[in-house]
Amino acid sequence: MTAASATERFPEMADYNMIPAPRRLQGKVPKSGGPTPEQAIRQALDLAEDLMDEYQGWAVDDLDKLWRAFRDCGDIGVTKDDVNRMYRISHGIRGHGGSFGFPLISSAGDSLCKFLDGRNTLGKGELEVVSLHILVMKAIFRQDLKGPCGTLADDLPELLLALRNKIDLAG
Repeated sequence: MTAASATERFPEMADYNMIPAPRRLQGKVPKSGGPTPEQAIRQALDLAEDLMDEYQGWAVDDLDKLWRAFRDCGDIGVTKDDVNRMYRISHGIRGHGGSFGFPLISSAGDSLCKFLDGRNTLGKGELEVVSLHILVMKAIFRQDLKGPCGTLADDLPELLLALRNKIDLAG
């Protein structure tokens, strides 16, 4: 929109001067030298591959932390802090899984987050649901179930939802 057309459409703006926005980004881009677009893409893909390798270690660590947090709960006396700790860990697992090619781990982590969200304590049946979610995530990772995984990607969330609902209805 030109200044003339702006004042025609908005006569109340006739007394104002148009101030062009500064072009700060232009000064940050090198005029010559840097990598070609193909080289930049190749570098980005190499970095992403390195992160994928690192994710394997992160995932194992996160699943171990989640399992230890679960085991620390025992059968009774689960506090809100225990629930929050497991929620935080599963939330991280949920967020990272899909980004690194493990959408099923994200799906199971999401299901566990939904189950734990808003709870202050967990009974024996609820602890079994948590245990099953963690075991599902461990199995997905150990079996290296990457990518879409066919009908399993549709069936797993439904199965975990049915499990969560069964416990919630029983309680």
